[in-house]
Amino acid sequence: MYAFPAVLTIDHEDNDAVLVSFPDLDNCFADGNDFADALEEAREALGNVLYWMEKDGQPIPEPSDIRTIEAHNDSIKTLVAVDMIEFRKAWDTRSVNRTVTLPAWLDEMAKKEQVNFSQALQQALKNKLGIDQSHTPQMV
Repeated sequence: MYAFPAVLTIDHEDNDAVLVSFPDLDNCFADGNDFADALEEAREALGNVLYWMEKDGQPIPEPSDIRTIEAHNDSIKTLVAVDMIEFRKAWDTRSVNRTVTLPAWLDEMAKKEQVNFSQALQQALKNKLGIDQSHTPQMV
């Protein structure tokens, strides 16, 4: 779980959109139509940036103390939190291709029975690894 300070600023020149910046993360920005929308977009942006920093092996900076962050005029400061375990899980449910080898007779029988190979392999792997089927997203 990470919580980074963010600065929310009303952009009067853009229909009062709310802009979000993260002082500790140079490449992390978001915006929204209102504060609630901007905060949800900020959480998503923060999760994406931290996820790719992890994947690229970049060190994640220590979040600043929010009391040291400055907010001017139409700006407010707040903390934006993201649960990286849940965020990683969401990213890692994307599908990947794997080449598998199986006997021709098994391939023919499975085709005849209209077996969904991807689904069958996923279920077999989950069973083999002892993963609870009810707590994992279904991927087909």
